[in-house]
Amino acid sequence: MSLATHMRVSAALQFCQHRGEGAYVLRRGDRTAGAILLRHSHRDGTSTLYLRRYAMEGGMVWEATTPDAAPLPDAEVDAYIEKRAKTDPDIWAIELETTDLPAILEFL
Repeated sequence: MSLATHMRVSAALQFCQHRGEGAYVLRRGDRTAGAILLRHSHRDGTSTLYLRRYAMEGGMVWEATTPDAAPLPDAEVDAYIEKRAKTDPDIWAIELETTDLPAILEFL
């Protein structure tokens, strides 16, 4: 059984906040089954956006929306989130300002 989306989001926020790092909900989606867009915010006005998808081997994996997880200007990331939300109203968008993204992705 999979955790409800709102519980995954809450865990990520608490993980960051416990470490003194920023964590924000940018957009709330469906509480139980909404997909999550994860925005990893960098200090230089750029962000890397990640989506969860099914892996060929089974299970879920996080994948950057750009090749090699290249950061994009924040305005482009904002536009992507808005565009995606128009076609998927159940989607969540969260922003994390963390130095240990792999640890968060591990349990999300």
